[in-house]
Amino acid sequence: MVRRLLAACLLLARVVHAESPPSVVFVLLDTTRADRIGAWGRSDTETPVLDGLALRGAVFLRHHANSHATRSSMPQLLSGRYYHPNVLGPFKTHEHPREFAFNRRDPTAVLLPGVLRGRGYATVGVSAHAWVVAGCELGRQFDSLELVPFSAAEGHGDGAQVIDRGIALWEARDRTRPLFLYLHLMDMHMPRPVPEGVTPPEHDDGRFNVGGEPLFDRERRRWSRSDARDFTAADRAHFAWLYDQRVRYADWQLGRLLAVMEREDPELEHTLVVITADHGEELAEDGRTDHTQSLADSVQHVPWILAGGPVRPGERTSRITEHVDVLPTLLSVLAVPTPPGVRFDGRRQMTPDGRLCRACGRSTALYAWEEYRGARAGRHLLREERPGSPRAHCLGQRLLYRMVDGRQTLVPPSRGAEALARALARKASSALDGPERAFEATRYEHASGSILLRPEFWHLDDADVRCVPVDLDTPRGFLREPGWLWTERGIIHGAGERDGALTVRVSLPDGDYDVDAAAVVAPPPPWLFGYGRWLRKSFLEEMPGTFVSLGRARAEQGWLRVDLPAAAARGRHVIGLRATPPGMSPRAFGKDGEPGESEQVKRLRALGYVQ
Repeated sequence: MVRRLLAACLLLARVVHAESPPSVVFVLLDTTRADRIGAWGRSDTETPVLDGLALRGAVFLRHHANSHATRSSMPQLLSGRYYHPNVLGPFKTHEHPREFAFNRRDPTAVLLPGVLRGRGYATVGVSAHAWVVAGCELGRQFDSLELVPFSAAEGHGDGAQVIDRGIALWEARDRTRPLFLYLHLMDMHMPRPVPEGVTPPEHDDGRFNVGGEPLFDRERRRWSRSDARDFTAADRAHFAWLYDQRVRYADWQLGRLLAVMEREDPELEHTLVVITADHGEELAEDGRTDHTQSLADSVQHVPWILAGGPVRPGERTSRITEHVDVLPTLLSVLAVPTPPGVRFDGRRQMTPDGRLCRACGRSTALYAWEEYRGARAGRHLLREERPGSPRAHCLGQRLLYRMVDGRQTLVPPSRGAEALARALARKASSALDGPERAFEATRYEHASGSILLRPEFWHLDDADVRCVPVDLDTPRGFLREPGWLWTERGIIHGAGERDGALTVRVSLPDGDYDVDAAAVVAPPPPWLFGYGRWLRKSFLEEMPGTFVSLGRARAEQGWLRVDLPAAAARGRHVIGLRATPPGMSPRAFGKDGEPGESEQVKRLRALGYVQ
């Protein structure tokens, strides 16, 4: 009798163990391109751990981030929605629409850690990124989210620190419940020092600092940190070499974690491993570095691997997938139902038994952010500027690019080009119009303080504006012509009395506002010496030094309309509109009105996020 009871208990334990959900290890490789990993066809790379995971599970060969940078991409990745407010630590909370404190939480949207926590998972994370911290909206979805220590000069934590702590959390886990372990590695992000033990190549001639930043032509990169048009072939080779060393280093660190996991679970039967990136990185191939809004494949094409748990080995797809597909796919693989009332924009790409859904992939990748839309298909990219924006006015509403060998070439106007642009625009519209309308209709509560709306978020009504992107190469005399001038960072009124007020509309919650033009004083240029310094002080400064009252205006149906008189922008570079609800103190926004530089600001400067 006792033997029978023991046998029954053992059988029951096996059934329970088999039916218990797998733990999930979610590794976010910040700033990682798919094409630098062996599983994506690169023959001269050394990423055996990532390549091995790809063989053991499913690899999505044409996976795309839905936007270009961490703050825009992470909400999409973790919510399955094209449009979602910020979920990371605070940054420009009074200057960017996705960051405003009065953004409303959408009850029909969820974040991955919160869903799994609600299903009984222990949720813990380790981060090397100063924005991925416990106190942010993402962090509140975890039982604990730790930030590894690092100095302001380092900018971010090291992969070894993240993996060390991840191993400790894995080994200390409660084995009676599944674990969701999130690891955010920053090793591919600037600063990118040469990993310890790696010998720099012979072509390292001191043109880059220890963090990989170029030391030459600093004036050029004052205007645009990503400008690499002056890189030589040797510079590009060094820049790419250093990036690849960081990829290999991260791969090696992941191998340490995997070895520990495999001690108890050699076949990863009870652990689902997720590998992806928030965005990629340009390596000067097309005259740019960093991860700008170029929407280049090197920025948007990122890895996605699922291995272990129920995922069958050898699954590969060349159909397009997107970040908004990740959350619904994981819930499908984990057999977790979508929470009641929740909506995803993405599609599940795998069945619960771990097979790829062959009919679920896409023919077009979509990009969506506050300032743009994009559609990538075949050899072409369509970029659509925000309607009515200064960029749309100056560059055109739609730009069609041909994408070949990592380079973007603007397609000249023709009937065929216009037809292709319209077709891609229809695809973007059919998928994005509904989610965007729903997001914008409910995005704000009542304004809770003074904000600064930068010109990239303005809507210009039938404006007569000249377009002269101002940088170190701008010739003298560009202000001598009368009328309104868009500088790419703001707007100014040139010499003479031509033109009346410029009508500007901005999206704000309904109600009254006291509105001011936020500006930097731009005196007449010097006749002889100091022209470069004058350009910088007048047109590169990001913080307003003066405010010109435009009176009180009322926002109705989500739009505030104001007239910017020529006098307010004559001798002043207008870089924003300050809107303050009546009775509230207007925020200074200038350097004199801000607190002293914090440790966080120093970290963000090292990362290249602030000047």
